[in-house]
Formats: sequence, structure tokens, C-alpha cells
Amino acid sequence: MKYLYLIVLLLSGLFISNCEKKEIIEEATMSESHKAVIEKLNQYAPIDLKVDISHLSDREKQLIQKLIEAGRIVDNIFWKQASHDAIATRDSLMYAKSDEAKDFLKYVLLNYGPYDDLADKQRFWGEGPQRRPEGGGFYPADMTKEEFEKYLLDNPEQAASLKNDYTVVVRENGKLKAVPYSIYYPEIFELSMKMEEAAVLADNPTLKNYLIMRANSLRTDVYFPSDMAWMDITDSNIDIVIGPIENYQDELFNYKTAYEAVIMVKDPEATKELEMFKKNLDNFEKNLPIDNKFKNKTIGDGNIIQVCNVIYFGGDCNMAVKTIAAALPNDPKVADAKGRKLSMYKNHMEAKFEKIVKPIGELMFTSDRAKYLSSKAFTSFVTLHEVSHALGPKYTSDTKKEEIRSALKERYSAIEETKADIVSMFNHKYLYSVKEYNDDYIKQSITTYVAGLYRSIRFGGGAHYRANLIQLNFLKEKGAIYKQADGKFEIDDTKFFEAVEELANLILMIQVNGDYAKAGEIMEKYSIVTPEIEKEIKALVSIPRDINPKYIF
Repeated sequence: MKYLYLIVLLLSGLFISNCEKKEIIEEATMSESHKAVIEKLNQYAPIDLKVDISHLSDREKQLIQKLIEAGRIVDNIFWKQASHDAIATRDSLMYAKSDEAKDFLKYVLLNYGPYDDLADKQRFWGEGPQRRPEGGGFYPADMTKEEFEKYLLDNPEQAASLKNDYTVVVRENGKLKAVPYSIYYPEIFELSMKMEEAAVLADNPTLKNYLIMRANSLRTDVYFPSDMAWMDITDSNIDIVIGPIENYQDELFNYKTAYEAVIMVKDPEATKELEMFKKNLDNFEKNLPIDNKFKNKTIGDGNIIQVCNVIYFGGDCNMAVKTIAAALPNDPKVADAKGRKLSMYKNHMEAKFEKIVKPIGELMFTSDRAKYLSSKAFTSFVTLHEVSHALGPKYTSDTKKEEIRSALKERYSAIEETKADIVSMFNHKYLYSVKEYNDDYIKQSITTYVAGLYRSIRFGGGAHYRANLIQLNFLKEKGAIYKQADGKFEIDDTKFFEAVEELANLILMIQVNGDYAKAGEIMEKYSIVTPEIEKEIKALVSIPRDINPKYIF
């Protein structure tokens, strides 16, 4: 028996030894590039987001499935818009057999192409441009910004179509030409059919009307009527954002819109909690830190604030960092007529607070300050961020009365996101002054906001990244955020709101004046990663940068 026991021990030791050797060999043979892409994948925390749809009717559940089918078509269109080599890169890896290639494919799918959104859109796979071309898939790959602007001067009759939100610019016989989305993307015919099929399943008349009108907009590239119909949706358990929406992907001029799809189930109970924000909209506008002549007389009562749970993301909003809220439509004519719909993505916000914002705050703040980190404060900030998109001027104050988006061009998105963030915090100060918020909650709001700045500067690129750098550097410069001797952060609550008001005025006046040069000056000075900030970001390396959700419903 002793001999048998000894043999078992020897065999066990041999087995353990061989396993250890195998692991050592595998570790040694794994390429540096494979290790790097695994590290990149680990930046996204996988998470199951459960959505309760038990209260929906059978037809509503069928409607959701049909809308998801439409969303997948939208996703296919966006692959063409992301970059000229996005699809080719994806397809080259689709049937790969090596573990390394499979992992690179996963990261390509997250980024909709070979450019790393968390590393300022630098190429991480394959041959080609080392950074994502600023024009994405909206312009000829070899077209420069200077060529486009000169062509507009030489051919002013084509300016409207070439700058249109819903055209792709191509080169034909050596000349630039605008091709409407509805013609350039053949998938739109099938997409519009899916929308009409979904309308058959929609029993809510306002949702049915929107789906029919949106199908027509997709075919005609005229979105104003369906945007207006979207604002009229009432008493529906389901809502959807679908079509060419945001301009972030056009880093050349901010002209072109990218396709996305968000399918949501509303949370009426959570929505009721936000009524306080809606009733204060006009008060927020009147309280803006700019001259009264630049303020809107009223924001109107057509604005909608709703809390929803996401059950499908596709296209632009699904690229790398996931959106947590939206204020739409972007068309100022719709906003003037009916206001905007502010949608808070509850399951996304909760997941990001628990996985990212809270751990960042616990690591960077003193224990006395970290105790103020709050999920509710994070939701309030995001809500007031979206509210603040609706505040302030929509057109420049000069005789041209130009849309601010057009006046600021590619600088608009970063400036607008800065405005929404900093005016959100300025609105917190207002709510505190009218006793909607108490001392404890205002500390929660400030603390959670600062932790959120570090969440967003870890995006590595894009409008939100630049906007948060502007705020962080400005607040540090003013002494509102500082480090103690032990390296932990603290906030000077008094200096904080003084700096918030100063920055809010600065950004709002850039918009009032349509001051492209001043916007560039602010971005050059503050939208930078200082050595100190770089060190602070590295200290957060163990915390995920974003979530990689799987929707379960």
C-alpha cells in the first residue's frame, strides 16, 4: 500500500510539474502583440445587463425583435462609415484559427475597425494609416481638408450638398461629388422595409406613426418630419433611436452623421424622479452665466426626460465606449419647435458607476472625500448634462445667425460636451441655492463629478475625452482640485463653483460668438495630458475603462 501511495504521489508531482512547464512554455511563446491585445480587451469589463420585459405584451416583444433586426442593418451601415478599411480588416480575421488572431478580431469588433478608440484611434492591427483618418468613411481616403475647402470656394453651387449631414463625398472623374446616404448605402432599402414591418406590430399609434415616417426619412434623407414625430411619441413602453444621428465620427468638419440604433424599454417609476429637472428648465436657462440678451426666453414645455433600460446597441453608439445618455434630436429647428428628448440609459449608468467611477474615486480620494461617491449623484450629473445640451444659444449672435455646429466645425463637439458638463455642475449650484439639494448631496455631486472626469479622460480620444481634459486642467489651474501630502485628492468646494462659473461663461461665449479661433485656443491650452495627469491615469490601470455589455431580456 505504501508503494502504491508513493507511486501516486510521484505521478501527481509529475503531472503538476508538466502543467507548470506547459504554462511557462505557453507564456513564453505568446507574442508581445498577443499579450498587448489581451491587455486591451481587459480594459472592457464584461457584464450581463438584465432588462425586465415581463410587463410587455406578446406583440411588444415581437416588435422588439423586429427593431433589433433593423438595428443590425444599421450596424452593418456603420461599419462602412467607421473607416474605409474597417470591413476588410474585420473580414480578414473572421475565419482565423489562431488564438491571437481571434483575440485581435474581438478587439476589431469592439472598435469597428483596426483603430483603438482608447488610444486616440491609433492602429493596432494590419497595414495602413497609423491613425484613423479624420474623415472616416465619409470622404475619399486621399482627400485633405485643404482640398475640400478649396473645392467649395471654386464650386460654391455644390457647397450645400457636399456639406450636407446625409451625403457621402466621393471622387468622380477627379472631382468631388456628394452622394445621398439613401443611394450610397444599399442596405437602407431593407432597413426602411424593416421599419414598416415593425410599424405593423406597434399598437401605440404615436410609435406606429413614427416608425412609418422614419422609414420614409431613411429613403429620402429628409429627417425633420420624423424627428418631429419622434417627439410626439406618448404612452409607449418602447422607444428607439435609429438612423444617422451624431457627428462625432466626422473629425474633419463635423458635418456627416453616423448611423446608430438604440432600442429601449422605459422605466416609468425612475422617470418620475426626474420631474424636478424638467420643471426647472426655464430657471436653468435664466440662470446661465451670460448676458440675458443671449439667453432663450423659454426652453418650452415640450422637452421630455425619460429613464430607460437599453436592450440593443448598434452602430456609432456601440463603438468602443458605450453611451450612457442622449439629448436628441440634434436639429435646432426641432428643438425650437418641440424641445428635446433626454434619455437616460439606466442600466448603462449603474454598471459604469459600480465598475468604473466608484473604484476610481475610492483609489484617488482621501477616505473622508471618497465616502461621498454616489450612484444617485452620478445619475443626476448625467441627467443635468443632457439637460444642459438644451440650454444656451443654438445660433451665433452675429448677423449671420449661423448654427453654432457649423461655425465651430470640427471643434464644436468638444466645446459642446464641455458646455454640457460644466453647465450641469453650474445647475447643481442653482439647485443647491433653491434648497433642492442639501450640503451632503452637493458634496456627493462634486466628488462623483471629479471621479467621472478621470473616467472620461481614460477614453484616450474623442470629444468627451477632450472636453473632460479641458475641465480637469481648468479646475486644477484654479486650485479647485488639489493633492494632499499623501498624494490623495481633495476638492476646495468654494473655489470649485467659482471655477465652474468662470469656465461655463467662457465656453458659452465661444458659442455665442461662433468663435472658431477661441475654441482652438482653449483646446490647445487645456485639452492636453500633462505629465501629472499621465501619471494619475497610469495609477488607475487596474480599473476597467469601460463595459462590454451583454443584454439579457
